[in-house]
Amino acid sequence: MKRILRTKVIVNRESQPRKVKRYLKPSLNILRKNGFKLSVHFTKREGEVLPVTRQALAEGFDAILVAGGDGTTNEAINAIMPSDVPLGILPFGGSNVVARELSIPLDPVKAAEIIARRGIRRIDLGRANGRYFAMMAGCGYDAYAISRTSKRIKKIISRYAYVWAGLKDFFGYRPVEIRVSLDNGKVQERGTFVVAANTHFYGGSHEMTPFAEVDDGFLDVLLYKGRSQLGLARFVLSLFYRQHLRMKHVRYYRVRRVEFHSDHPTIAQIDGDVLGALPVRIEVVPAALNVFC
Repeated sequence: MKRILRTKVIVNRESQPRKVKRYLKPSLNILRKNGFKLSVHFTKREGEVLPVTRQALAEGFDAILVAGGDGTTNEAINAIMPSDVPLGILPFGGSNVVARELSIPLDPVKAAEIIARRGIRRIDLGRANGRYFAMMAGCGYDAYAISRTSKRIKKIISRYAYVWAGLKDFFGYRPVEIRVSLDNGKVQERGTFVVAANTHFYGGSHEMTPFAEVDDGFLDVLLYKGRSQLGLARFVLSLFYRQHLRMKHVRYYRVRRVEFHSDHPTIAQIDGDVLGALPVRIEVVPAALNVFC
């Protein structure tokens, strides 16, 4: 007989409300039938996932489940670390990159069936200026677009809100030089766009860093060195067609640590949310998180 698992379920009601209404109840029923004793919390405001998860851990819950997108997952991870309490993901977001990376079905009911089996995978995380991330930390045009994304538009068109913000503000963007130090200065680079990734998927199903693995103990760094807007547009189009690594202005590294610096005010992002201004110091944290998958 399976052990009863006291499980906190945190539902981000802003993540595709229609999908939540349709799929949440049958997903939770599957878990209840398989020994998960659920306590369900519906968020009421932004930033609530972190304190609710911390409170659940303080109350001795055996597992944390998030019903939402990558932002919800990121908050939960930052509350869970550095404990060994496992995380379950019911994908209700727009991009669901973490779920895609771990081959978790994007159908929440099927994802619940996977969680119910209680299989655990231990994955790496990245840590940027003390904050954990599952996917990536980036600096350059992606961080700029994220900083310009309207929360209202994001609720309406989900992950495409970033695309809209990027297109809308493209001609007002001026690439800024970023200094990149790899593995404590063993390699020094300069570019205008850089991503340190734990996953090979980016923004959905795009493969920005195609050789990244979530359990190899490394971060994959992609650096674009071009300085013109036209070159940036070509880089983005090449990414869509998975030809970006062939470009002469692209460099690719696998590292354990990386630092971003700039002489100009420059924004960084992690897992699709603004982290803050440079400098940013990033490191891999191997085998950091237990995930049901």
